[in-house]
Amino acid sequence: MASFFQRMKKVPIQYPFAFGMGLSTFKTSASDLLVQKTLEQKEQIDWRRNLAFATFGCFYLGGVQYMIYVPLFSRLFPGAASFAAKSIPAKLKDVQVKFLFF
Repeated sequence: MASFFQRMKKVPIQYPFAFGMGLSTFKTSASDLLVQKTLEQKEQIDWRRNLAFATFGCFYLGGVQYMIYVPLFSRLFPGAASFAAKSIPAKLKDVQVKFLFF
């Protein structure tokens, strides 16, 4: 069982685009199911509506936003990845961050 989880931890690293699309599809579909059952208290699930939400989650949230946030933002903000990898104390020591918040 431990080897299964070790392999699953590598999936987002090896296949970030596919993982993002799959996760966005799942969470958007699950959110709609939650709304239909709890807030709207429907007895029958509207699967056509759920498919529309899942499709939106897959292509827009998983695909388009990935293209915006990963390639485009890495060009616009080239130091962001190295800054995000720093520890919290190292981030707080960063002169540019102090300039922004203090």
